Amino acid sequence: MLPARRRYASLLLLASAGLIAFVGPRQQPERLSHTARNGARSVMESFYSAVNGRDLETALNMVDDDVLYEDFTFQEPFRGREGVRELLSDAMSLPKGLDFIIDDVAGGDSWSGDDAVGMTWHVEFDGVPLPNSRGASLYKTKNGKLSYARDIVESPLKLGSAALGIVGFIATLVRSSKQGLAGSFVAFATAASLYWYVLLLSPQGQFPFLGGPPAWAIDDTTLPNVIDESLNFFYIWPGLDSIGLPSPSTLGIALPEVDAMRLALFNLAEAYAFMLLPLLLWDRPQRNVYNWWVPAMFLTNAILLPYFATRALAPAPAERQKPSWSPLFGILALLVVAVAIWQSWGLYAGLPSLLLGDRVAFAFAVDASLFALLQAYVFAETSGPAWRFVPFFGLAAWLILPEEQEVRSEPLPA
Repeated sequence: MLPARRRYASLLLLASAGLIAFVGPRQQPERLSHTARNGARSVMESFYSAVNGRDLETALNMVDDDVLYEDFTFQEPFRGREGVRELLSDAMSLPKGLDFIIDDVAGGDSWSGDDAVGMTWHVEFDGVPLPNSRGASLYKTKNGKLSYARDIVESPLKLGSAALGIVGFIATLVRSSKQGLAGSFVAFATAASLYWYVLLLSPQGQFPFLGGPPAWAIDDTTLPNVIDESLNFFYIWPGLDSIGLPSPSTLGIALPEVDAMRLALFNLAEAYAFMLLPLLLWDRPQRNVYNWWVPAMFLTNAILLPYFATRALAPAPAERQKPSWSPLFGILALLVVAVAIWQSWGLYAGLPSLLLGDRVAFAFAVDASLFALLQAYVFAETSGPAWRFVPFFGLAAWLILPEEQEVRSEPLPA
């Protein structure tokens, strides 16, 4: 017996061909009544009338010895008459009442014997339309026998516009592979997979350098720490309190206390990610940069490696220009890091134990290191002063300096 999916496909094949309800044999002029002179429509009507009548041998007599039958519910096409026999074998045991209803027919009226016909259809069982049973078929005949068939059955997955996005992504990947860019995609995709598994998903204790629970088993200590750090984002709340401006404290909400070293590490990583936005827009000026940067900035920095995997497939712009607001990002990031250094001054002796005992802190340290590598990777593709490669501070200076003080950027040849 064939696998269940072949049985289902055979059902659809029966559906895609049976003309039980309103397809009958065509009347041909007497001088053209020989099978070899029938049009493709007439041949297929007779073929599927035999299938609907569960007459396998009669159906096979209308199939060319070298037929190629492509049914897209199967990985491989069926070749030759015996291949079609294998395809139809399960259809012979399907229940009566399974009717194929033609919606439209195009062509197939030639009497030369070499012809083609297109059909759209749907399936009914005892008069009830079956879900996901619509389809389209193309059939070709040679000397009055089926020589080629292609069946396309309605997909149960309704992807909508996402389907075009998937097709576009695959097309970009194919083009990039021809241009030698697919290697960068594979490298970043591999790095992203390692990052997500090691830092976010790996069980506690699997890696000796990584303490604390994974994201899927976060405990009652880690979650409050993450929330408290977020409430101290960029030191905005304590900064407002220190200069007497309205803040949540004026509403009677207490400012959560966070270890100064942990908070400094958190804000360093966030300030670095903050500066990446104008860099990414300079590198690839497209709107979807925001779709990646916003969740990376406010949810998890793990988003950036998948971005760079897709970025490797996008063409570099002929000319690059920094956003006009780039200096503001550079200055603000420097101020945040200056506060972080001041708040954590003299506490660096406890940094190793913090990193080895806290997965979140370790992840922020990895993020800052990763951002430095990404900064160098982006700048390495263009010409410019060497100080741009200095981690964090080189990027901040590059954002702040006027455009005319830069060496003109030119993309490297692919």
